[in-house]
Amino acid sequence: MFCARCGQQIPDASELCPLCGREATLALVPQPAPAVSSLPQFPYPSLPIVHGPKGVEGWLLFYCISLTVLGPALLSLSYYFAIRLRGINPEISLGIARVLYGMVVGIFLWMRHLAALALLRIYFIAVAAATLFLMLEAVSLSLRIHSSIFLSSRFSSLMTSAGITLLWFLYFRRSVRVRNTYGANL
Repeated sequence: MFCARCGQQIPDASELCPLCGREATLALVPQPAPAVSSLPQFPYPSLPIVHGPKGVEGWLLFYCISLTVLGPALLSLSYYFAIRLRGINPEISLGIARVLYGMVVGIFLWMRHLAALALLRIYFIAVAAATLFLMLEAVSLSLRIHSSIFLSSRFSSLMTSAGITLLWFLYFRRSVRVRNTYGANL
């Protein structure tokens, strides 16, 4: 056996070390295991909860209803007439894809799913990319037909849409309700 204090080899039955004169063994007291929390873990660090509104209500509920019900209903009517007049074009295809993905995002937000904010982030990126694509297409078409009237009307509708999307992005970035409901902001 070895002394627990000085590390030298000593006779097996020794209680005191003949070399250092101290107790040859150490008494270890078992420590209790740390308690394991059963709370769900979020995939991103959560911000501290601030006293204030929580849950899918107010503007957050309005946004969920807009993505899942109002937006698809209004856009399906406008796309129906646009397809009858001009057929399917890239703008309509992008719009239909955006509406379908927006419905999925709205449902995830409404259900307070953990992946809701990640899906919403992708949605905002896709809307920004689609808006940029449509602006470039409008400029290209305007240059081909030599008409600034078309460009100004097209740009005003695209800028209105982009402005509304930016306001919603800022809402999800700063809202206390969003932070209290999902554990983080966008």
